[in-house]
Amino acid sequence: MAEPEKPEEIQAREQTSPQTVARRLGYAGLVPAIVLSLWLYGIPVDHLWRETTIALLTGYAAVVLSFLGGIRWGYAMADTGDDTARLLAISVVPALGGWAAFFIPPPYSFVILAVAFAAHGAWDSLSAQSGNMPGWFARLRMQLTAGIVLTMIVAFAATATS
Repeated sequence: MAEPEKPEEIQAREQTSPQTVARRLGYAGLVPAIVLSLWLYGIPVDHLWRETTIALLTGYAAVVLSFLGGIRWGYAMADTGDDTARLLAISVVPALGGWAAFFIPPPYSFVILAVAFAAHGAWDSLSAQSGNMPGWFARLRMQLTAGIVLTMIVAFAATATS
């Protein structure tokens, strides 16, 4: 008969589970967006670093959207159904949306980014509800989506008055 796991073994396993690692990395990934959007909101319109901050925040948001599209690409590659080609094609849309935000002046670029993040979060949540992604991933994505959309709203507010 196998010996039951000790509490420290259970805790060690939980700390390295995909859910725990993804949650920690996801929340850490929000930090640059939070810092940049709050900095942007707090600095004057004529601040030396304002345009750089806008570029950094837009660039970071575009990278995150590309990453989210990459997650979808990975799920599509694992799918052997008739929808695989369509899912692969759709998975590049977030990266293109992030890239397009570079060519749209603020504050409208932050509107595009907020909408793209909200749409992607909804897509991930619906996919998890239909069993195509893990349920824990949907909960995490909705939390992270709320956070990143909020940062884009703050950036919009910071740039709408300039």
